Amino acid sequence: EKPTGEVSAGAGIGTNGGSFAFNVKENNYLGEGKNIGFDIEVDADSLKGTLNYTDPNYDFLGNAINYYLTSSSNDRPSQGYENAIIGAGLNTTFEQYNDVFTTFGLNAAHDDLQTQNTASASLKKQSGTYNELSGLIGFTFDKRNRSFMPTDGSIISFRQSLPIYADKSFIANTLSSSSYKTITENVIGAGKIYLSAINGLGSDDVRLSKRTALSSRRLRGFEKGKVGPKDGSDHVGGNYAAAINFEANLPNLLPESSNTDFGVFLDFGNVWGVDYDSTIDDSNKIRSSTGAIMNWNSPLGPMNFTFSTNLSKASTDVTESFNFNLGTTF
Repeated sequence: EKPTGEVSAGAGIGTNGGSFAFNVKENNYLGEGKNIGFDIEVDADSLKGTLNYTDPNYDFLGNAINYYLTSSSNDRPSQGYENAIIGAGLNTTFEQYNDVFTTFGLNAAHDDLQTQNTASASLKKQSGTYNELSGLIGFTFDKRNRSFMPTDGSIISFRQSLPIYADKSFIANTLSSSSYKTITENVIGAGKIYLSAINGLGSDDVRLSKRTALSSRRLRGFEKGKVGPKDGSDHVGGNYAAAINFEANLPNLLPESSNTDFGVFLDFGNVWGVDYDSTIDDSNKIRSSTGAIMNWNSPLGPMNFTFSTNLSKASTDVTESFNFNLGTTF
C-alpha cells in the first residue's frame, strides 16, 4: 500500500505581518480513486476556505468532473468595509485531441459588501449584494514530459469566464504558458508567462471582489493581493495583471544525502487599471524580485523555503522577504 493523502501548511513573513495556509487532500477517497480536498488561508484581514471533490474518470468515460464550495470573508475596519462571498460550481475536463484538454464549467456566487463611514466615496458606491451565474470555457495544450517537476516540454492554457446572469456583468480572460528545458545535467531552466484581464460589460464596472491580482507564487517577494492600485489605504486589485518568471533548478548543487534541492528565480510583474474611479492612481509600474528557493525532504515531510529581495516596486506595495511551506503524506 502507498500513501494517498497529503497534508501541507505554509506561512509567510513580510513587512506587514504574516499569513498562514493549510491544506489536506485525499487522492483515493473510499478506495475509488476519487479526490477530495480542503484548504484554508488566513491572514490579518481575511479568511478563505475551499472544499473540492473530483472524479478523474466520471462514469468510466475518461472525463474528469469537479465540484467545489468556497467561502471567504474580508474584514477591513481600517479601510471601512467588510464583505462575505459564498460560491459553488462544477466543471468537467476531457482530452479532446492528443495533448489538448477542454474544460467547461458553471459557477454561482453571492457577494455581500458592506461599507462604513470611513470608506472612500468610490467604495461606498459599490456597497450592496451581488449575485451571479457564470460559465467557464478553457483549453490546455500540454506537452510536458511529466506533470510533476517537469524537465522538458511546455504547457499553454487559456480560460474565459462569461456571465449567464450577473448583477454586474463582466468578461474575464486568463492566458498562461510555461516552458521547461534541461540545460545541463545540473541545471533545469523554466520560463513562465501569465496574463489576466477582467472588464465590465456595457456600463458595468468590475466590483471589488472580482478584480484581479497576482499570487505570491507568480510574484515572489510581495504579499498576495498587496500589489497594485490602492483606494484610500486598501489594495483593490486591478483590471489587468501580468507576470514573467525565470527559474533555474540546481538539483545537484548539494550532496544527494542532504535530500535538498536548490534553485534561483527572477520575477517581473504588474497589476494595474481602475475602471470604477478615474481619480485613483492605476499603479502601472513593473515590479521585480529575485531570490533563492530551497526544497528539503525532511523527516517531517517536504519543506519549501523561499528567500527573496525586491529589485523594483511601488511605494504602496507590501513586500514579503520569506515564505515557508511544510507538507507530508498519509
